[in-house]
Amino acid sequence: MQASVEKTSAIGRKMSVVVPAERIETAVQAKLKQLSKRVKVQGFRPGKVPMKIVDQQYRGSATSDVLGDLIQSTLQEALASEELVPAVQPDIIPEPVEKGKDFTYVANFDVYPEFEKLDLKGVKVAKPESSVEDSDVDQVIENMRKQQLSWDEVKRKSKQGDRVMVNFTGTVDGEEFEGGKAEDYPVVLGEGQMLADFEKGIEGMKAGDKQDVKVTFPDDYQADLAGKEATFNIEVKTVSKAVLPELDAEFVKNFGIESGDVEQLRAEVRSNLETNLESQLSSTLRQRAFDALLEQNDAEIPLKMAQEEAQRMVQEQKNQMIQQGVDPKVLENMPDPDFEVLKPQAEKRVALGLLMMEIIRKADLKPDQARVDARIEKMASSYEDPKEFIDYYKNNQQALAQVQSIVLEEQVVEMLIEHADVEIEKVNAADLLNMQ
Repeated sequence: MQASVEKTSAIGRKMSVVVPAERIETAVQAKLKQLSKRVKVQGFRPGKVPMKIVDQQYRGSATSDVLGDLIQSTLQEALASEELVPAVQPDIIPEPVEKGKDFTYVANFDVYPEFEKLDLKGVKVAKPESSVEDSDVDQVIENMRKQQLSWDEVKRKSKQGDRVMVNFTGTVDGEEFEGGKAEDYPVVLGEGQMLADFEKGIEGMKAGDKQDVKVTFPDDYQADLAGKEATFNIEVKTVSKAVLPELDAEFVKNFGIESGDVEQLRAEVRSNLETNLESQLSSTLRQRAFDALLEQNDAEIPLKMAQEEAQRMVQEQKNQMIQQGVDPKVLENMPDPDFEVLKPQAEKRVALGLLMMEIIRKADLKPDQARVDARIEKMASSYEDPKEFIDYYKNNQQALAQVQSIVLEEQVVEMLIEHADVEIEKVNAADLLNMQ
């Protein structure tokens, strides 16, 4: 067997392999001998058919049968001799097979990219630091009160924050349009649920008032209304003000705190915020470290790996939609996004995965067992039977592997940050947690 390799790109390889005719013939003859024991030819008993006749009738199929195995075995030999490891399954292009002649095929494939920098020495990385303040706890509790607000009808003119119940009919050039009419429709002024001109027109109206309001649709609105001016005839049915519940024992009990102790509620809110903040700080630092690592390594990514990753991304999105209640049958008829749209993100994910594998390999990192145990115990703490949860994870290899993967990723991030030029960035917890 002979092999030669041509470099077609930074990671692309074209390998030509020549398989000697003798090797092919030996394999074909072995296959024909196997067939001769069971083939049926008129005039001969099974197993007694002359090899010459078996060769005449079955050489074609025997050659086809052995060729696949020969390609696989010789390909592995050629890759080993050239010290090449394909990143993806090679594309095989065989030449025609002729009896008594050498057989040649071409294998096109990508190898794994070589990364220039597997650490962040000298690279600046901003490390976010934050803490939960009393004002953050106050904000969460205020949001909890807003979730349980009630509405009291008032006889005054409407203002920001009020809920206005309206009937309206919209027309463009004197003609009603689809979706432009409703009765007993609630609009909370200031929430932006309606177009700004519409809400501005309602503000200052009181129950029983009627008036026409001019509204100009944005240029990016639905095609048939984009940029057009509409007239809405609006009738206000009622105006109601928001009434927040008192922060008292009754309110607190609604959240499972039977004591009704406001301070206990604040303590639980603070604990949850601190847990979420810790997770967000870790996530942000991890993302910044990985982004910095990717910036140091602008390598070509195997196309097939990017395509496979794009398919996984699409499937992940579909799974999320199904979990949110979307009928799977609807998704079956939904066309997948174009690969070129997903390609940048897919390549980024592949590159990061390959970088992580290389860092772990070179540093010979293994999941820290103590950290794995601690993470499982922390996850189990929110369950009624923590021991059952822990036993499940420790006895289920797939579930355990997921936790080990998370811990290993944390260890990689810590190693990267340890050698980076870290700059502390003070941030507000409310901003980091996107608290409204």
